[in-house]
Amino acid sequence: MPDSMSSKRALAEALKGLMTKQPLEKITVGDICNTCGMSRKGFYYHFRDKYDLVNWVFYSEFVVCLSENPEENVWVFYESICGYFYKNRPFYINAFTIRGQNSFSDYFCEVIHPLARARLQAIFGDGPDHDFYATFFTDAFRVSIERWLREQFDIPPHEFVWRIKRAVLAIAREYEQSSLGLPEKDSKNRLIR
Repeated sequence: MPDSMSSKRALAEALKGLMTKQPLEKITVGDICNTCGMSRKGFYYHFRDKYDLVNWVFYSEFVVCLSENPEENVWVFYESICGYFYKNRPFYINAFTIRGQNSFSDYFCEVIHPLARARLQAIFGDGPDHDFYATFFTDAFRVSIERWLREQFDIPPHEFVWRIKRAVLAIAREYEQSSLGLPEKDSKNRLIR
C-alpha cells in the first residue's frame, strides 16, 4: 500500500506543477505521466481521469487532515480552508475553472457541505432549515473563495476570513435588532429615531 500512495502522490505533484503553468484543459494524462516518469497504465490504475486526480489532491491534502484534526470553531474551520487554498493558489485558481460534469466547484461543495453542516449544527441545531443554512454558507463561501483567489489583491487568509466574519456578524446584529424591535443605530453606533 505505501507504494500505491507514493505513486498517487507522485502523480499529484506532477499535476500540481503542470497546473501552475497551464490550464488543466491543456494538460493530458500523458503530460502528467511524463512529468513523474509513470506509465499511463499506472495512472489509470489509480485514477479514472485527470479530474479525479484534481479531486484526490484536495481530498488527500486537505479533507483528510481536517477530519483528523477537526476544528470546533466555524471561523477557524474557514480560515483553515482559506490558508490551504492560499498556499496552493495557482493550482486552485486553475481547478475552480473546471466546469461541467467534472466541476471542481461541485466537488468542493459536495465535500465541504457535510463538514460545514456539522460545524453549523452547534449554531442552528437540527431544525427544519439546517440543510438550507449549510448549503447557503457552503455556496457563499465557495463563490467568495473563487473570487478571492482570482483577484489581483493579495489579501492573506486571516484577513479574508475576518472580512467575511465582520460582514456576517454585522448582518446578524442588524437582524437581531430588527427582529427584537430594538432601535436601530447608525454607523457611529448612535440610536436612530
